[in-house]
Amino acid sequence: MILAMPTVVHHSTMLPLPSADEAPEWVHLLPAGEFRGVDGRGPYRLRDAAKVITTTAAMAGGKLRLPLDENHAIDHAMRTGQSSPARGWVVELQARQDGIWGRVEWTPTGKALLRDRAYRGISPVYGHAEADGTVLYLLRAALTNAPNLAQLATLHTQQGTGMDLTQLREALGLPATTADADVLSAAVARQGAIAAHQQQLCAALALPATADHAAILAAVTTGRAAVAAHGQQLSRIAAAAGITEANAGADQIVTALQARTGDPNLAATVVSLQTQLATLQQSAAREAATRAVDDAIKAGKPIKPLREHYIARHMQDPAAVANELAALPSINAGGLASVVPPASQDGLSADDHRAIALMGISPEAFIAERKRQAEGIA
Repeated sequence: MILAMPTVVHHSTMLPLPSADEAPEWVHLLPAGEFRGVDGRGPYRLRDAAKVITTTAAMAGGKLRLPLDENHAIDHAMRTGQSSPARGWVVELQARQDGIWGRVEWTPTGKALLRDRAYRGISPVYGHAEADGTVLYLLRAALTNAPNLAQLATLHTQQGTGMDLTQLREALGLPATTADADVLSAAVARQGAIAAHQQQLCAALALPATADHAAILAAVTTGRAAVAAHGQQLSRIAAAAGITEANAGADQIVTALQARTGDPNLAATVVSLQTQLATLQQSAAREAATRAVDDAIKAGKPIKPLREHYIARHMQDPAAVANELAALPSINAGGLASVVPPASQDGLSADDHRAIALMGISPEAFIAERKRQAEGIA
């Protein structure tokens, strides 16, 4: 949620010239106490630097990263749609005796500009209360040389692109008489509540606190599918327990089963439920095993004659079979002898001999295994 006060001001401070090989890590963004813009507007007042820093961080969603561009390109680009690359990012703010300072992570281009001494000033963009000029928060800053009256006046017209305080009061359900600072405080509190809610969602979904909206949505979608499958299973159990009511809960099902303790058909019901569960598990295991074995065959693993054997083994021990299949060479990858025996009296084809060579077993063992599979012996 990005908030902008109707009055946005640019104030120029001097940036210390860098040494020949580095840009300054910290820059002075706002002076302490009362100050005016170069065009005489003001006065503006930095009354509580710590509060300004806290509000700025809250508006940034707790992850401070304020852009630092050239000559307020971002402000101009809002109207013209032109490029406005950042030359650095203010990632930390610090309250000092002489005002607010910002630690900058410069981009390579930004470092080059400062090494070349292309700019000598910093012009921060901040919001203030209309009534008394109290600075409320920082938005961004710009490298500049000579901010003048015309430039400041042009940038000041940006206020039309921000959120009108009247609309913001209405959106927050505040009275029209609410002071500017109180409107901002309410907006920041709402932003904090949203961030806290997102963290609660991440915790409930077993996601890291840094998970973005896409990760949260994916986890919720997966969770909904699992809940739907669980609901279907509960419905089947409820029906077997003699419950005809739709959407019966787990507690209701347990109560119904407990009430039927003396029912002579209860044992049969339990057996039926166990059979249903075993069938579902067996079906799921066979489906997964079939998919894994068929994928291996498509990948060129020489196991086609032993397909059913591998499916049966995979149903019992998926990990072991997966490791074994991964270790087998692939026909698609080459490496076979250029000459393979033709079909012979033992009934083996050229493909059979190729598979035998890859698997490292004897023709007799191969024939015996295939015979067992044909007879239905796993």
